[in-house]
Amino acid sequence: MLRRALSTACPSSIPRAINGTLPYLKLGTVPYGKALALQRHLVQRRHELNNDTTSSTDSSIRDILLLVEHPPTFTAGRRFKGRSELEEETRLKQLGAEYYETLRGGQITFHGPGQLVSYPILDIRDYQLNVRCYVSYLEKAVIETCRRYGISAKTTENTGVWVDDNHKIAALGVQLQRYVSSHGLAINCDVDLSWFDQIVPCGLADKRTTSLSDQLKRKVTVDDVIPEFVDSFGVTFGRKMVDANEMQGGQLLEEEIHDFLAKNEHS
Repeated sequence: MLRRALSTACPSSIPRAINGTLPYLKLGTVPYGKALALQRHLVQRRHELNNDTTSSTDSSIRDILLLVEHPPTFTAGRRFKGRSELEEETRLKQLGAEYYETLRGGQITFHGPGQLVSYPILDIRDYQLNVRCYVSYLEKAVIETCRRYGISAKTTENTGVWVDDNHKIAALGVQLQRYVSSHGLAINCDVDLSWFDQIVPCGLADKRTTSLSDQLKRKVTVDDVIPEFVDSFGVTFGRKMVDANEMQGGQLLEEEIHDFLAKNEHS
């Protein structure tokens, strides 16, 4: 596959001309450890497809946008990794949550029911993006989603997406291996915000966490937000979003994913 050199400046985002399709797959509630193992599997698969000159995008789905929820889970990124004390991990687990140290960017955060977690597995070179621009596009997809709910969101000097300088509505943390992305973003829909009181989210002691439901003073579920987010993602990244099951090879990929999750019960 021929690729032009990556630009050092971010190309224009919203709106972008549609250039190809991007499948998405709703997986429902998936334990964090299983999702972590699945991402590693799909990143390796993407690398193998990159190296296989006999396959084509017509016969093999290369990129996939995973949409999940997690049971209550605290995760720590690279900037926190190795610095968490055993008693802190034990304390968080005693609250009824899982705890994982990961290789994504960022510090400690929370994932749980009522939060839409999105894991894009894609090669950013196919989108003419460098790492900085890729993160910026993820932010713009969230901002566009919030706009559709009448919420004016923005970025600040701190990571993530914010509704003002003190209230964060979405967290971001990405990992790239030879240009293939994993991890991603989490939008707070109707998540129980009291979980965030147990930590210093992303290391920002003077900031608070909010949600779409908190801002709108009405219940906004993950299922409500998925269509808006998927469409916003497609507009931002210039792709026609299609349910994986509606694409050639999509059902096979979904079966592969579900088989992998079933076989990794203890991840």
